[in-house]
Amino acid sequence: MGTAQVELGANRLRTLLAVLALSAGETVSVDRLASVVWAGDLPDNVRRSVHTYIARLRNTLGAEMIETTSLGYQLQVAPDRVDALLFRRLLAQATLARGTEAEPAALEQALALWRGQPFEGIDSPALDGADASHLLELHVSAAERWIDLGLAAGRHSELVPEARKLAARHQLHEPLWGRLILTLDGCGRRAEALSTYERLRRRLNEELGTAPSAELQHIHAGLLEDRAAWVMPITPRQLPADVAEFTGRDEELKRLDGLLSGSSRVCVVTGTAGVGKTSLAVHWAHLAAERFPDGQLYVDLQGFGPGESELDPHEVLSSFLQTLGVSKHRIPADSRAMIALYRTLLAGRRALVLLDNARDAEQVRWLLPGGTECVVVITSRQGLNSLVSQHAAVLLTLDVLTYRESRQLLARRLGRECIEADARATDEIIDLCGRLPLPLAIAAGLATATPATPLAALSADLRRVRTDVSVLATRDARTDMRTVFSRSYDLLPSKAARLFSLLAIHPGPDIARAAVASLAAVNRLQADRLLDVLLEAHLVTEAVPGRFTLHNLLRTYAHDLARVADVQLHRQAARRVIEHYLHTAYRAAWLLAPEALVIVPSPPAPGVRPERLAHRRQALDWFRAEHAVLFTVLRQALTNDFPSHVIQLAAAVTPWCDHQSDWRAKADIHESALKAAEQLGDIAAMIRARQIIAAVTIDLERANQAPA
Repeated sequence: MGTAQVELGANRLRTLLAVLALSAGETVSVDRLASVVWAGDLPDNVRRSVHTYIARLRNTLGAEMIETTSLGYQLQVAPDRVDALLFRRLLAQATLARGTEAEPAALEQALALWRGQPFEGIDSPALDGADASHLLELHVSAAERWIDLGLAAGRHSELVPEARKLAARHQLHEPLWGRLILTLDGCGRRAEALSTYERLRRRLNEELGTAPSAELQHIHAGLLEDRAAWVMPITPRQLPADVAEFTGRDEELKRLDGLLSGSSRVCVVTGTAGVGKTSLAVHWAHLAAERFPDGQLYVDLQGFGPGESELDPHEVLSSFLQTLGVSKHRIPADSRAMIALYRTLLAGRRALVLLDNARDAEQVRWLLPGGTECVVVITSRQGLNSLVSQHAAVLLTLDVLTYRESRQLLARRLGRECIEADARATDEIIDLCGRLPLPLAIAAGLATATPATPLAALSADLRRVRTDVSVLATRDARTDMRTVFSRSYDLLPSKAARLFSLLAIHPGPDIARAAVASLAAVNRLQADRLLDVLLEAHLVTEAVPGRFTLHNLLRTYAHDLARVADVQLHRQAARRVIEHYLHTAYRAAWLLAPEALVIVPSPPAPGVRPERLAHRRQALDWFRAEHAVLFTVLRQALTNDFPSHVIQLAAAVTPWCDHQSDWRAKADIHESALKAAEQLGDIAAMIRARQIIAAVTIDLERANQAPA
């Protein structure tokens, strides 16, 4: 395709094109376009005004270049044809190639794209603010890394022209000037290096009234003493890009802010897969970046990465030391010496260390600085409780988003008009995604990819997630929900993994510790230990003390596991669940109403451990805690072809219904008992069920006719 320069006279047209170009190939909402183009001074009719400017832009670029979608407008060009987007892609490519020969090449390509300043020739407060600042930060960070790699490779002479150019462009950015001085000294031009330092010192004094930083003074002292500053005082800026559409988490952000003034300087952000741990940590790190003038270190420890083994902390330490300016050949081979050097370099420095996606406490223990000035934020699906006890770490456990936050997330991705146009479909999407940020983002991506599809159709399609989590599949293993869940499951010990898959058999809504023991055919102590493993991995939640639930998407995933497991073993587990409640209910019914006609159940299957209720108060407490579960277990027993158990369980629950005067529930359970009796051809059971249903029907009619 050929290229031609196009003149856009009006500033708003240039701004409009810039906003579309920054999201090339993706839909930009009308709200976003208007907020940037008119910078707070919105026209009376926003949609019409945006449409007018889009039409003018089409006349200049060609109508086919801008597509109208149900959510906004989309510039029809490949992202790599937009320098800013290509620049970011090359930086991401360099990050992935870190430590290889491909890294400096990718950085060089990225830096070669720069001409002038971001959004030059466009008067837009919105673009000149966060967008331009972020691009400039990326540029400086990439330039510093590229120079550091060149210095480590001994290419001092080659670096001087580019380092000089960068220092001239950022005249008060001391880390770049420090690198220029080091490149000059490295190629034997010490007098020029000293002169450069003096020139910067005067400029800082005249323009800012300050002296050079401690790092620059350290370099200068090394030059005067005729020694090499082998530890280049570098200010690392390793944070990944901020989350553009970050939503909610106000309380959690406040708790992270507490690290800046509180006694603890270590925080573990934990929670289930897809709950947004990394997004929160990275977003807060960007908000608080100015509080860490000595830099930010970041690493993805790949503790739960798809198809990857976790990073060795020894390798991470080596990488951090190089980032902090230690030449590779100067890094100690001994692990203890590495840790000592790492802590020495960070001592007294106000720096942030963000350790993302940690497998366990051992992986991060080496990477904790020794001083009190640094702040460490760790994200992990594990609770890392030993860090709490041994290092006084703050534990920040993320829950799912609120409904309000979930709507805000979708509104920012799809536009407020879109979600308000079909509030019912929006709420259903939120429920189907379980208010987890990652599934909600995937759903928003599906909506954006097919803008002509109404939200009602998307929500209808997403209903399949109740039985198949692969509905939330993506091409990226890091965001594909099945892969994300699998990584947590695959790392479980075998017995805990078995319990997780068995939990799908239990009909819910929650399960008590005693029932878990029967489900897994283990004793109570073993059940408690296995539950603790699942709790630590955030695969189950202790909703109230002693009662556990599965997030709806994790339940679907567990069902998927159960479907491919041994059918006979899972049927045996289903029977144990039913018989646990049957035998405990029989005992509770006898304690509650000894005179009641309750069917004595057959002996329980091996592994069933009914609860040992001793008196009437315990029986009442048990029925109160389990009555909702009992009704779902009874329905499941009927569905799973355990008819005799249904008849017996209905009889055992009847005294509780009588005690509560819950005639509707009593009628429902005996309707199930009647169906079970018909399956068995049990005449006596059919007669008994019909008699109870008839009596309850009369009681209900009397209750309805009674005066209010």
